[in-house]
Amino acid sequence: MIALYAAVAALACAWLAGDAVLGLIVAPRLFVLAAEQGPGAAFAGLVFGDVLSRWVVIAGLTCVIPITVLLGIAAGRRLKQLGWRAAVVPLLAIIVVLSAHVMTATTVDLGQRTARELREHPDPARLERFRGEFHARSRTVVGLEMLTALALAIGAISGSERTLRSPPSHAWRQQAAS
Repeated sequence: MIALYAAVAALACAWLAGDAVLGLIVAPRLFVLAAEQGPGAAFAGLVFGDVLSRWVVIAGLTCVIPITVLLGIAAGRRLKQLGWRAAVVPLLAIIVVLSAHVMTATTVDLGQRTARELREHPDPARLERFRGEFHARSRTVVGLEMLTALALAIGAISGSERTLRSPPSHAWRQQAAS
């Protein structure tokens, strides 16, 4: 179980780090460079939207899906060893992880589609609304995804610590039989 918790913690940290690097370093720097070099915020937004959409796919394949599988394994083990109540936390974590990532993927996809529509049919009023509303929404959604990854990493580290302190499962079964 310790290896399972460690793997979940490592994957959650990778997911959090990727989101943080893109949101806190890449995006601000890209917009500053675009403003300084001339292409402007619209170009930076298109480039970052493309980068973000690729990251959503990469994060889903390399972090979210493996985390979900590992949490499913943890839920199965806990169900078998301790009963259905012990499996509730990993199952809820699966729901939260998938929900956070689906919200991010949906938001990024909506942004990409809207940006394409605005390129094909320019509408200055809609563009300004899009910039303000989409930026606020995407910051909120990616922030929630980052909090989910952080909470998952902390929970996995805490779970591994509890596993280290608890007696082996065979000793627990012997104590329960006595």
